[in-house]
Amino acid sequence: MANGKNCFIQTVKLPHVRGRVRYISDPKRQENLYAAYTSADPKFWQYLSKENQADFARSGTEGKCIEAREMIIMLPPGLIHYDHDTLLKYFTAKFVERYGVAVASALHHNKRKTNLHIHLIFSERKAYDEPVEKIALRNMFYDETGKHVRTKKEILDENGEIRSGCRIIKKGEVYEKHFFQPKNPEFKSKKFTEDMKYFYTDLINGLVQDPAEKLKVFDKNSPYLPTRKIGKNNPKAEEIRIDNYLRQEWNNMVDRAVVEGVTEEELRFAKKKELTDPAAESIRRSGWKPEIFRTILQKAIGKLRGFIQYIKELRNAEYDKNGQPIFHRDLKFDVTPAPLPEIAKGKRPSSAAQEAEVMRLDNILQKMKKAEQRIYAVEKVLIRLEKERQNIDGKWFHGKEKKELDQKIAGKQQELKKAKATLAGIPGLHGYENALAVKKAYTSATKELDKIRNRQKEWDQKSVPEKQYLVIRSNKPEQRAERQSVLEQLDKRKREMEKRQRTKKRGYDRDCL
Repeated sequence: MANGKNCFIQTVKLPHVRGRVRYISDPKRQENLYAAYTSADPKFWQYLSKENQADFARSGTEGKCIEAREMIIMLPPGLIHYDHDTLLKYFTAKFVERYGVAVASALHHNKRKTNLHIHLIFSERKAYDEPVEKIALRNMFYDETGKHVRTKKEILDENGEIRSGCRIIKKGEVYEKHFFQPKNPEFKSKKFTEDMKYFYTDLINGLVQDPAEKLKVFDKNSPYLPTRKIGKNNPKAEEIRIDNYLRQEWNNMVDRAVVEGVTEEELRFAKKKELTDPAAESIRRSGWKPEIFRTILQKAIGKLRGFIQYIKELRNAEYDKNGQPIFHRDLKFDVTPAPLPEIAKGKRPSSAAQEAEVMRLDNILQKMKKAEQRIYAVEKVLIRLEKERQNIDGKWFHGKEKKELDQKIAGKQQELKKAKATLAGIPGLHGYENALAVKKAYTSATKELDKIRNRQKEWDQKSVPEKQYLVIRSNKPEQRAERQSVLEQLDKRKREMEKRQRTKKRGYDRDCL
């Protein structure tokens, strides 16, 4: 019996099948390649690619042409002890036996040898036994883009000559040649991948000797959520890590609920109500948006946490005649949405460099401010001395006093000149042209620091969501009466305060008049 490990089988589209076939089977490009196999000649993939591209061009469809598909099959570690060629051919032959299409496959280990898997590339089209040719029943005309037009006039220029790039296929000539049948629509469906999961899980379990390595197909109707694999060089790797973290949090919460006695039916209902239905509604309105599903999942985890707390309280509750629980106190259940993991936030933004720059510039400004204060102080003294000198100017018997004032004024003028030179020199000592340049640099540095601090605030808020509670009031009659009395008193006090405010306002209006 399977131990709970889920099988992993993924189907991906291939827009360049020839390059992919060469890549998976090239020992120089694969670190741990154990075996490679193909059921078709290399030219088969070349012809398949060419015909698919031609059909795609004729269809006028936008996007990329899908030349083939690839299935990635994860294997239990124990299967590495089988003969590699035999193991690969066994899984490949079973697929060919079922669908009868050409395949190319390879058995790989990842770099750390923790993931044994098979790459199975297959054609969506079977080859005809003989090429199917289409014969022109009349002359056929094609413009520069290869599009078929009705008349010859449509491919002629102003001089009546056939335009460059246009062509004519004469009656009786072959205008199309097909080597392959139409694509099998089954390979496009989700049902195909689901069928392959059951198909290969049975094959794998038939070979596995250790019961602990047996696999099972994940049950979509289960209250649990499956996690997603992160492939090599996946541009959405960080997004998938966050998603997997929240899925595991939900699964852990489901485990806790099971231990507390919540039934599987109740958990399935909770999953449908809080996850499946809101996600389906979101997709219907806005399309698939991972960030919206993530928010839905965060809220669902919080609600399931609160439900588990409620189940715990039910154990100690008394019940009335109708079987309804009677709680002896108001109950608060934490339904805060689950926080995002640290990997979602990354490293906390550092403001050390910006703070050091602001402090450095602030120090320069403080020095300039002290120099300016010194200038102001000297100017005040100088103005007072000059005023005193003017008051005694023209008076007799004040020669000595005039001489002393002149000396003081000269000294202060020299001091003022030195103070101004000090102020003018401070910016240059720190690499700035003038005081205005220092001020601009300080303003810019403070703005950068504010930006970093805002980012830090957002970072901190990601991991500390605001607490949310679901409150269930006690239903004991005496507690209800007590709470009603308190509410009535509060309401009475509020009415009295409003009355006093209205009286005070009327008195103020009379005073104004």
